[in-house]
Amino acid sequence: FVGVGGTGSNDFVPGGGGGAGEVGEDGVTSTSTAGSGGDGVASSITGSSIIRAGGGGAGGYDEQPTTAGTGGAGGGGNGNDANGGAGSPATINTGSGGGGGGGNQGAGGAGGSGVVILRYPSDFTISIGAGLTGSESTVGANKVATITAGTGNVSWS
Repeated sequence: FVGVGGTGSNDFVPGGGGGAGEVGEDGVTSTSTAGSGGDGVASSITGSSIIRAGGGGAGGYDEQPTTAGTGGAGGGGNGNDANGGAGSPATINTGSGGGGGGGNQGAGGAGGSGVVILRYPSDFTISIGAGLTGSESTVGANKVATITAGTGNVSWS
């Protein structure tokens, strides 16, 4: 699924950003509500269910006035409804979208950085390269490596 944004109903009521599991909501003129971000997708690769990749909520416009959209489940940032107000950043390491800025001058919030999660049999040993930030845990009969930043190589033995 590709995150698809919602549709704005006019210049002051924009649609929310799409999440990995759901389309962003459309803006609603009758209630002056900007669209909320679409929800992300749940995964249990780390051993417990976590939702990631939520869409960012649309920014509103205080001169209309418009209520900003909320971020989608999975770390999407909330929009801002103040003219020139910045949208909220997305949650880090979720691959989520930042919230929309308010008015016609508000900056959008930063998107959430990505994450790489590898689950593999416990009889393997992973080597996380020098330029990477990562951790390793055990889940049942498997190991899980989580890489959150950097550039480098990963290998197994």
